[in-house]
Parts: sequence; structure tokens; C-alpha cells
Amino acid sequence: MEFEEFEAHLAAARAKRAGLSGPEGFEVFECRTASEDELLRAEVALHAQLPGEYKEFMKRHGGGMFLFLDLLPVVGSGDQEDDLLKVNLREFDAANFVAVAPVGTGDWWGFSVIDGRCGDQINFWDHEDGQVQFEAASFLDFLTHEGLRVGR
Repeated sequence: MEFEEFEAHLAAARAKRAGLSGPEGFEVFECRTASEDELLRAEVALHAQLPGEYKEFMKRHGGGMFLFLDLLPVVGSGDQEDDLLKVNLREFDAANFVAVAPVGTGDWWGFSVIDGRCGDQINFWDHEDGQVQFEAASFLDFLTHEGLRVGR
């Protein structure tokens, strides 16, 4: 999926929710963007080159709540908040997986890492056995399906 198609899906989801109110202090799109420098520092710390599509999304839209999905921000807003580095350095020290979103069951969605490069596809990591399964062909496909619930 190209960014143009993704942006159309995102605009439609935002328009559909315009005027709807949620619980006080709850944002359905948090938009905690990352700078190029923050992304580069994350790549160095994780010893993994992140996919271009992911980096572009994080610069444009960022982490936090993304409608039905909670994306790890590249940089957290406080010491107690999980972010890309805190989670991955704590949970995935083998450096063969970079988690980007919790499933909510102890499992994670993220990128498999081979030779220091994250693959483009999103995979599901099972916390019980460490097995990795294919989830989506690209980060934007994943966001459209899991975050915006388009095509479900």
C-alpha cells in the first residue's frame, strides 16, 4: 500500500469520528511524532535499520493511540511510559525482533530482524513460545487493517 492510499483511509476514519466524544483525556489519534534524529538513535540502540515506511509514518503521524491500536512511540513522554527502546531493550535482547505495538495479551506485533535490517512485513510474536508468525505485508497494511479496521 502506498502512503496516498493509506492517507485516504486515515482521512475517512477521522471524518467518521469527527464530533464524537470519548472519555476525557482519551485521544483516538495521539500523533506523538519522532524526528529523524530520534529514529536514527533508536536504530543505533536497537542495532537494526527500521523500514522506511515505518520511519515515514512515525515522522508524519507518530506513536501512541492509533484508533484501535496502541503504537509504541519512538520516545516516551516519561520514565514510566513504554516506548520503542524501553520495550525492545527489555523484552527482545536477542535483537532478532523489534516490537512496535502490544497485542494486549503479552504478545507483540513488530518486525523480524535479519542481518541488522528489519523486514518490511509485520509479524506477530507469541510470548509463550517466542514463535513469530506473519501478520501483514507492510506496516501501512497492518495499520489499515488492525488500527483503522478497514477490510475486516
